Parts: sequence; C-alpha cells; structure tokens
Amino acid sequence: MRRPLFKRIKEAVKNHDDYFKNKYDATGKEGLSALQKCISSMCILAYGVPADAIDKYVCIGDSTARQALHNFCRVVIEVFGEQYLRAPNEAGVARLLQEGENRGFQGMLGIIDYMHQEWRNCPTAWKGQFTGREKHPTMILEAVASHDLWIRHAYFGMP
Repeated sequence: MRRPLFKRIKEAVKNHDDYFKNKYDATGKEGLSALQKCISSMCILAYGVPADAIDKYVCIGDSTARQALHNFCRVVIEVFGEQYLRAPNEAGVARLLQEGENRGFQGMLGIIDYMHQEWRNCPTAWKGQFTGREKHPTMILEAVASHDLWIRHAYFGMP
C-alpha cells in the first residue's frame, strides 16, 4: 500500500474515533499510537496472521491487537462505507450493462475478481450448502466495478 493512502486511512480513523488518539497513563507514559494500532490491524487483515504474531513487529499485545482490529474495522466501515462499500442501484446496474453492451459484452456487469475463501467457523447445519468442489466450506467473495470504479460492491455468496 502506498504511504499517502495509508496516511489518509490512519488520519481518517484517528479523527473519527478517540480510541486511536494517543493517550497517557497515570505516570505520564505515552500509550500506543494510532500508527501502531493501524499497522497491526492492517497486518492482521492483509496477511491473515493471528494477533499475537505481530507482537515483535509492532510491539503490541495480542488482546490490544484484537481490540484495535475490531475498532479499526468498525471505523473504516463507518468512515468509508458509504463511498466505497455501497451496493449497486438500478441506475448503476443499467449503466454498467449498457457500457458492457457498447463494448460487445451483452449482459455482463464486469466482475473484477472473485475468490473462494475458506469458512473455518461454518455452522455444521450449513456445511453442505457451502461445500463445493473444495473439501471444506467456502464463500465466494466477488467485486464488481466499472472502468472508472463508480460502483463497488462485495458479494458474499454460496459456491
């Protein structure tokens, strides 16, 4: 991730929630910075590592890393959700279909990418519905967008 993008996310998160602002304890010692909390959260999300695996890199405890991750995800959804995580509306879908038709792809929305993500904590009752060609339950993660990234949508579906 480029540095200006990371800084923009960090500042937006810090300005939105007091959890990410620097605090001092009773002795005057400074606590964890917004930078440490954001880096630990992004490492957990990007690399899928457990919270205690980033202790040596960011110098943050596993319970604090989990709490930072929870707050980070909540704040990112609150701050950026309306702009980047909105579902497509009728006008947007019609525009994408027309754009695809003009380019010679009738009925195509323009899927950027999709992947099967393993669902480790799938309830036993649902296991058969979510097990496809893989031996374990998965969910399909799909992103749809136009060439100018006007519509962004994540779809979580069955395989």
